[in-house]
Amino acid sequence: MRCSYCERACDIQESQNGYCRMYRNSMCTITENYPDRYLNIYPVSSESIPVLHFYPNSIFLLISTIGCNFACEGCISEFQTIRNGTLQEILNHHTPEEILAIARGYSCRGITFCLNEPTVSLPTFLKVAQAAKKEGFLTGCSTNGYMTEETLQKMLPYLDFVNIGLKGSTDERYRECGAVSAAPTYRNLKTLFDAGVAVEVSVMYLNGREQEVIGAAERVRAISPSIPFQVMRFMATHESLEPIAPTRAQGEQLCTELRRHLDHVYLFNTCATTELDSRCPVCGKTIIHRVFFGPMAARVLSCPPDGKCSCGYQFPFRGEIDPMFEGEVQILGGYRSIMGMQFISKILGTLGVTDERVIDRICNTVIENGYISNFQDHMSTYEKYFDMIRYLATLTHREEQADRLIGYIQRVITDIQHKASTAKKPRVYAVLSHPLLPLYAVKTENQLVEIAGGTSLNRELGFTESANPEYTVEELNALDPEVIIISGNFATPVIEFISTCKELGISCRALDAGRVYTLNTDLAGSSQRWALGLMDVANILHPDIFQYSLPDEDAKFNHEINFSGQL
Repeated sequence: MRCSYCERACDIQESQNGYCRMYRNSMCTITENYPDRYLNIYPVSSESIPVLHFYPNSIFLLISTIGCNFACEGCISEFQTIRNGTLQEILNHHTPEEILAIARGYSCRGITFCLNEPTVSLPTFLKVAQAAKKEGFLTGCSTNGYMTEETLQKMLPYLDFVNIGLKGSTDERYRECGAVSAAPTYRNLKTLFDAGVAVEVSVMYLNGREQEVIGAAERVRAISPSIPFQVMRFMATHESLEPIAPTRAQGEQLCTELRRHLDHVYLFNTCATTELDSRCPVCGKTIIHRVFFGPMAARVLSCPPDGKCSCGYQFPFRGEIDPMFEGEVQILGGYRSIMGMQFISKILGTLGVTDERVIDRICNTVIENGYISNFQDHMSTYEKYFDMIRYLATLTHREEQADRLIGYIQRVITDIQHKASTAKKPRVYAVLSHPLLPLYAVKTENQLVEIAGGTSLNRELGFTESANPEYTVEELNALDPEVIIISGNFATPVIEFISTCKELGISCRALDAGRVYTLNTDLAGSSQRWALGLMDVANILHPDIFQYSLPDEDAKFNHEINFSGQL
């Protein structure tokens, strides 16, 4: 039987699966393998679908299954899309009515299928979409757009919005992702636009492949220059992919070029940028101010309730703009469940677990029992971090390796605390790449600062996600930190960071003394090599006391905990 859901058109033999592993030939009928079963169900903002011109700042219920009909190198969703894992064992069954009940509980405006390709679970998606429309919910999805015309016609009656993830503009680029041609995706984009669906596109930007993005912009312009165009700066999922990850400056320069072709261009996956903002084309003022909210996600920080600029220009959007969230942010963004799984996998690797089947089983366990949902709390103190290591060790019978790892970290903590106990504590301000984006108090880097003999201003002031997503120049100047630490994740080079500070008018002792540092990306506190991140911070805060050679300590670390897992 030939599958007609997507343009791969798999020829599936009896009792066998197609490429995506989500459909099989059962008695000469293409059937869905896991109907009504989901991996992720949680609330997100419209900007984390992402759509920026459709019901800005509104809450949607994200649903996802597993599998994909593409195989893109460096896919951020690889854990649940193209890897041959065992996630199907823990998919949770929910009827459409149960999904809608969850959406009501979060006061969602609608349902969105994201994180993996909806075409591979089309019957399930359609059932939910049909039920949602009857109850007055908005419905849409994020998709690679590689479905057949027949499939798209089935979806159209239930789609209010769609984000199409373009891989580029050429057939060559699409073949790199396992497709045959780019044509079906652009054909479907035009069909959706002509049908009145609120369409936005996101385009993956790889270093050196600028022409692919420009070519995509030209093809989108041929449909309509008003279609919002999101540039997804490639984020390396492992070290070998770092050469194809563009810099912030490259991304911003490309966006400037793209505005020659399109009306609305945005830069994602870049925390230190203003290219997520919607600016007035008449007077140049910012209408909607957004910031980085994790991979493929943005968060609104300010927006007039009617989307109108003070000069009278009306920001083009559909629907309504929801008021700014008050209190703790209830939405999730940035593929947090997937990022959590990647971190769990790293700890398992440190404990000597290398069998992907075992790693999948453990990841399945922490998803199913809800442990991953409170992941940030497990990282808030080193004691809780040790508890997480012990917990994962019990699931894999690696208790002795865990004791060795924890003992190593404890010895490093004790040694550094003792040596720094009589030193003057510098006042330290930690940021996420940009000087006005403070790290929240619970972030690991702030705890490392205090253990290494510094005063964490972030913890002292109690920075939280809801109250302190952004700082002002005046506040930072008044804070006057003696040391500024740039988080290793998504870090901006120090020279570029200092230049940004000068442009903004920031003046403080850290800048005057040249005490601005970027944590070692590989050894930062957010990685599994917690102790090495602590040594990095100790070197920064007290260079007269600590001169750790991180490569040497890395080798010692490998030897002491024995990465092979052999006792």
